[in-house]
Amino acid sequence: MNFKEYRQKNDYAEKTIKVQNSHVNRFKDWCIKQNINLENIVYDEVLKFIDYERNRNISKASVIRTLNSIKIYYDYLVEIKTINQNIVRQIKLRNEGKRVLPELLSIQQLDKIYYDYSNIPQWKHKTETAKLLHQRNIVILGLLIYQGLESGGIIKLETNHLNLNEGKIYIPSGRKGNARTLKLQANQILPLKTYMENIRPELIEKRKQHSMYSLSPVSDTLLFPSKKSSDMICKIIEQLKKIYHGIQDSRQIHASIIMNWLKQYNIRQVQYMAGHKSITSTEAYRNQDLTDLSKQLDLFHPLK
Repeated sequence: MNFKEYRQKNDYAEKTIKVQNSHVNRFKDWCIKQNINLENIVYDEVLKFIDYERNRNISKASVIRTLNSIKIYYDYLVEIKTINQNIVRQIKLRNEGKRVLPELLSIQQLDKIYYDYSNIPQWKHKTETAKLLHQRNIVILGLLIYQGLESGGIIKLETNHLNLNEGKIYIPSGRKGNARTLKLQANQILPLKTYMENIRPELIEKRKQHSMYSLSPVSDTLLFPSKKSSDMICKIIEQLKKIYHGIQDSRQIHASIIMNWLKQYNIRQVQYMAGHKSITSTEAYRNQDLTDLSKQLDLFHPLK
């Protein structure tokens, strides 16, 4: 198993893997110049690399991301038994800046986005395959908007995770999230039923007929089998931007869902629904909301 296969096994996206490669390669180059053996590196030498990165005048957040990539690399070396322990895990850097959420979308805006996307005229899709993919993408968009799923969670869904009779879907655990069972909205049931009975079988058949690609036994069980799973969400967002100019990315949708949930449910319920492993992850959204509210009060307070 190579480093890339290790990360794929642990559900890292292709885009993330490319960024990590850049970080790890820079670290390896530095070690060569410093005549440091990667496998025998010691704590103080890692600190020297961090100082080197800081002296390049890059942000603290960038240094933290680089260090996290190196930690993952050493986790891999432990996994394949090249080294006994990951000493880089002993180093903790804190980013003092607050995470800034994107411009949030209301429940009404999200409903309209789903409705408008679902009702794109058939004639706008130039091929039969494009029509099938659009029906599939309506289902995926529903999971983004109503269950707050992220791309990593969507591509891991299997057909047996869906229970249309009970109107529920099981979300398996992943690198970042806990397993949970979520309720489906009424407007999701028919598109899901149509997808399972008609659209998905046709898409699978088309892919099997394509000489360049055949489904593996594993991907055949996936709810959304695709040649490039990581591209599905990106293409949906690109299409959404053409019909709703307020859309930025899938992160914006995800953050909006959680913030809207926090207005309806208690924090423990939201933690479960979002699949957060730690309550602090959920609190970060609530704290951001309180910070934004405080700013608004400061701006519009009648005594100002």
